[in-house]
Amino acid sequence: DALQEMLGKDGSLRHLYENLVTPNGELYELAAVITDPGSNRQMVHPDLPYNSKAPLYVIFLALQDVTENMGPTSFLLRTHTSKANVVFNSGDADEKEQLLLKSDCRLSTLKKGDAVLFDARLLHCGNANDEATRVLFNFSFRNPEVKGSLGYKGSIRPGYEGAMTLGDMTNALNAYHVGGDENPFANYVA
Repeated sequence: DALQEMLGKDGSLRHLYENLVTPNGELYELAAVITDPGSNRQMVHPDLPYNSKAPLYVIFLALQDVTENMGPTSFLLRTHTSKANVVFNSGDADEKEQLLLKSDCRLSTLKKGDAVLFDARLLHCGNANDEATRVLFNFSFRNPEVKGSLGYKGSIRPGYEGAMTLGDMTNALNAYHVGGDENPFANYVA
């Protein structure tokens, strides 16, 4: 199970997420990002309005190899800052263009099972898909230090909104892993 390998007792990302959002970080998204051949490139964007603290950390997990022609996500490194946000939203087209041109851009071509973790304030975009359907498993946890609306409603089934934290996820995965509970997530549906 992908979630077990990432967030279970010995999960590869559990400790990283615990340091970023603590075990109290709310599960905010649990979805798939799907693009089909013929999909256009997205406009460069952050997922959230700027906040001085990182409000949300997102995972994209490749469910198959993602090639350059499948529309991988481009990430503009170090654009999650207040300064980059001011320039990006200033309305000055020349300043914005210079920000985009000078940013260190990384293309997330991935092998099946590879994951990208990013701060939702970071500028990024999905590229045009000219090859085959691309599917990324997507989940995120909210930083409990950031209160109020994030300016973005997470992609998660309504009954699970606000119902589970990173600690709850780890406990449920551990209960499932040891075989003591066939449906450990049943307790978390609101």
